[in-house]
Amino acid sequence: MTSQAIESNELLVLTQDQEVERAVTLAVEGDARIGGRVRPCRTLKDLVRPLEGMPAPPVAMIDVDPQPMSFLSGLGPIVRRFPDTRFVLLVERYENEVVLEAMQIGVRHCLQKSAIAEDLVVVLHRMLVDVGAAPTPDGDVVCVMTASGGCGGTTIAVNLADELRLASKRTVMLIDLDLDYGALAAYLGLRAEYGVADLLAHRGTIDSQLVGSTAAVYLDDLHVLASPASVDAADPVELADFDQLDSLLAVCREAYAHTVIDAPRQPRDRAAALAAASDLTLVVFELSVIDVRGARALIRSLTGRGVPADRILPVANRIATRGQGKLLSLEDARDALGGVHVHAVANDYDAAIRSVNYGQPLAVVAPRSPMRRDLQQLVELLAKRRGRG
Repeated sequence: MTSQAIESNELLVLTQDQEVERAVTLAVEGDARIGGRVRPCRTLKDLVRPLEGMPAPPVAMIDVDPQPMSFLSGLGPIVRRFPDTRFVLLVERYENEVVLEAMQIGVRHCLQKSAIAEDLVVVLHRMLVDVGAAPTPDGDVVCVMTASGGCGGTTIAVNLADELRLASKRTVMLIDLDLDYGALAAYLGLRAEYGVADLLAHRGTIDSQLVGSTAAVYLDDLHVLASPASVDAADPVELADFDQLDSLLAVCREAYAHTVIDAPRQPRDRAAALAAASDLTLVVFELSVIDVRGARALIRSLTGRGVPADRILPVANRIATRGQGKLLSLEDARDALGGVHVHAVANDYDAAIRSVNYGQPLAVVAPRSPMRRDLQQLVELLAKRRGRG
């Protein structure tokens, strides 16, 4: 080990502002969970020297003010050179351009200097735990597709994710790939500055820290990657490149017990790629002739592109209760779909509309709803399938 080598309990902070260095030092050295001390650096060259001799991946905190964009251009090659180092950006104020560029070069987190005392230890503790533990990719992925517009796929996705959260008592991720409307964020009353498009456009490694800092938090254990239509409805980003999808879902499997993807109106090849990357794909439809035909066509398209039939589950939504009118029966739908099992979800319009209007899941606004009961049964079915797997 050279004289410049970093000790395993040392954390780097690059800043020319003594007040920032002091705030970081007080936060880090005053917390037993971190158990480390700060090594200050004044230039990028000072930062590289200890990284070259480090015995373990440290965290490096980088003050990019007063010219953040210029500083990031010099930091980018260093981030790429040391991919195991967790880089944290310290900024005077959030600026979209700066945060997006930081994400693009591989920075794991951006923190305002005014929040160092309150938030830095939490951020560092999470990162150091992530460094020290080898994640186990044991989470599953469920993709929700629809046979037609307006058949309730987003309502199914939101409430399925919430029921999985409650049943597993673990954190669940919702991913919104509704590129036209971005309905998940609207449903849950979330305002998101970043979302799934930023991750899929990311040029570097996607890891749990990057996913966690990009996701909007609805609850501590329910996170949402918003659609570009939610982030900027006037000019949503195009998702032309899905090359990072497998990497994103692999990280979600490590970081979340369950990942639910709301994916309506997908081109057939993209739908097949999503289904192939998922443990189970739900095809949601209503008991109408046009929806049953749409469900049959979508299922045939998926299986024709190599998706195993046993990883596709048709879900008949808004099943009429006694006294309600209906065009087709559940048996008609099963026959039309080749005799496969079809999971039924009851029609409970009042509960569903309360859920949407209040921005809360059925478990909160209508805990005894028959619709919720059927979704809980779907969670039980998923658990049995996983147990067999």
